[in-house]
Amino acid sequence: MSLFGAMISGVSGLNAQSQNLGVISDNIANLNTVGYKSTVGRFSTLVTQAATNTNYTPGGVQFHPTAMISKQGLLQATSSTTAAAISGDGFFVVRDTSNPGDDSELFFTRAGDFKPDDDGYLKNTAGYYVQGWATDRNGNLLDKTGAVTSSNSSAAGDLQILDINSILTAAASTTRIEFGATLNLEETALTGTPTTSSTAGIDASTTDLTTLAGITAGDSFDITVGTGAPQTITIAAGETLNSLAAKITALTGVTATVDTTSTNHTLSISSTDPEATLTLANNNNTPLTGLGFGTLTTTAAFTPGAGNIASGAITANNSLPVTVYDSLGAAHKLNLQVVKLGQNKWGYELTGSTAAGQLDATTHPNGLVASGTMTFNGDGGLKTFTDENGISRVDQPVTGITWSNGAEPSSITLDAGTIGKTDGIKQFAAGTDANGNLIEYTTDFINQDGAQAGTMVNYGFTEDGFLQIQFANGVKRPVYKLAVATFEAPDSLENHTGNVYRQTRESGDYLLREPGTNGAGKVVASALESSNVDLAEEFTNMIITQRAYSANTKTITTTDDMLDELIRVKR
Repeated sequence: MSLFGAMISGVSGLNAQSQNLGVISDNIANLNTVGYKSTVGRFSTLVTQAATNTNYTPGGVQFHPTAMISKQGLLQATSSTTAAAISGDGFFVVRDTSNPGDDSELFFTRAGDFKPDDDGYLKNTAGYYVQGWATDRNGNLLDKTGAVTSSNSSAAGDLQILDINSILTAAASTTRIEFGATLNLEETALTGTPTTSSTAGIDASTTDLTTLAGITAGDSFDITVGTGAPQTITIAAGETLNSLAAKITALTGVTATVDTTSTNHTLSISSTDPEATLTLANNNNTPLTGLGFGTLTTTAAFTPGAGNIASGAITANNSLPVTVYDSLGAAHKLNLQVVKLGQNKWGYELTGSTAAGQLDATTHPNGLVASGTMTFNGDGGLKTFTDENGISRVDQPVTGITWSNGAEPSSITLDAGTIGKTDGIKQFAAGTDANGNLIEYTTDFINQDGAQAGTMVNYGFTEDGFLQIQFANGVKRPVYKLAVATFEAPDSLENHTGNVYRQTRESGDYLLREPGTNGAGKVVASALESSNVDLAEEFTNMIITQRAYSANTKTITTTDDMLDELIRVKR
């Protein structure tokens, strides 16, 4: 009967409006709940039987609470360094225990009011512990085995509860050294390793070399520089040591000097290229033997990788000292030593001590760490900066630097400046200071990024979502990065006590993202997301709900009156 249907329809209206009032009251109650997402009441018809042209059967109304989970709340600044908010899509990943197992349930929340508990684990007001990836000192994400990973290939098992006590003391091993200095253009260039005569009783100016045993006019010998072609020297009648030196110096790539400081004057022959070898060979007869040249083949004075400066075989023109730190925070002194090889070209060696606790002597003979060459343009700017093999050392670290104190091997990038610019090591002529004193070499700066061991003094989130710890030595190190979970249909998540949500079939599977990547919202540090409840809207909805409820009661009372009239018919 339609009268009873009308009454039941009115009852369904009362039920729907009372549920809507419950939604409104919940929204108002959580007005100040961090990260709370409001719920909106929606209604749909309930049809029990299709209407016809002559008949209508009342059905009623169905109530549908709809969560506004994807609606952004206002962000408010806070003084807490461990508070965080998400601007955009996504949720913080949390668990209900600080020691979750593999089968522990994941929850998702926008409530980022995190603070450390007694053990240093970060949890929000509702008691849920936030998760993220552990990171290395460079901010790279690490999986559960400690290997570098990415959010795209990471699983929930790689996430960890954020623990501010994970690193209480830390040292920063040096990974980069920046040099800024001016080398002296007018420095005398190094020459090749010389070979020297030894025959006694020679006066460089007066002694006729053809009077010596084993030497006659017309004798000759060849001089070869590196892999070049031999160049021939012929001894003439009346040849003296000085005139022979002049002949040799006139050759390409060769220089000869006469030493007259002792009773027996001697002749030294070397290549002008310190990186080239020199070979002497008798051509006609044996004049080299007569002059007493015992060494007929010399080694290069400077060879990248050979450690010529480190061994003391040659002396550096200038040295740039720097203190670096290993993984244990121990200090070590290194020196970048340079020697001029030729026009606009310099050799360098990075050296250190092999004393106890310093460089490992087996790995670094004579304390040699690295070597190579650098060249300069005509404007003084750096042209090339190469290693032992002639390969560019720009942004290429020196690896395998081994210490004898038990620290991990170091990897250090040597930064000599920007190629083509004068912002690092450069070459100019010597200058003078304000007092007129000659300044041959200047050191503008030497910077390195290491530090000795220090204890934790502060911690907090960064705008990139890192949990960063600051130590007393000034080092700031990221130790974790917040994970942000995104869903295809976030409004279909299931509400759960504590302002958290559960994944549902309708919401789709979660995807772990780094903040600000692949559609995930950005993390705003030291901020909280307010409830997205609009109080004015809720009061308006309350009035409408109240009126609708009253109207439904009228339907019931009117139907009751009509039924009463029907009953009176029988009387």
